[in-house]
Amino acid sequence: MVPDARTRIAIGTHETHLITEPLRGGVREWMLDIGTQALGDGPFRHEPPTPLELENAIEHVENAVMPLLRQMQPGSQFVTADAPARELHRLVHEREARGALLLIDDIEQVFNQLVAVSQGRPAASAGLPLRAEFAAYVLILRETMHHLGFASLTLLPVSSR
Repeated sequence: MVPDARTRIAIGTHETHLITEPLRGGVREWMLDIGTQALGDGPFRHEPPTPLELENAIEHVENAVMPLLRQMQPGSQFVTADAPARELHRLVHEREARGALLLIDDIEQVFNQLVAVSQGRPAASAGLPLRAEFAAYVLILRETMHHLGFASLTLLPVSSR
């Protein structure tokens, strides 16, 4: 089935921008006050983030994203040209040639690894970047996909910004 719209996400340091472009007119845009350095009371203060920091960030992102559920067009293809999404894709599909696609399960897997590290699992065993910005990016992407019903994320060529 061909999607009848495309929704682009761009996660920045202080805001997240979503643009839905239906095949037939009526572009809609949303700017959310969440970003890799803007999660509730501020950025994560620890690398990796603590379990409490993750919980607070999840709540903050959910509060920002949930109002869009009634405003967004269902059946939209979810896309991004964000560099951190490419890094995420390389981590998940290091040995696979599945194209430029991330499934919600892929993102859940990485998020669960981040949670395990925050709870004391040795960071080296996860093989993930420990940067707070990366953890924030994964969390925002996960919550957005989960709450807005996106099953996959297509990575656009870098020139598609």
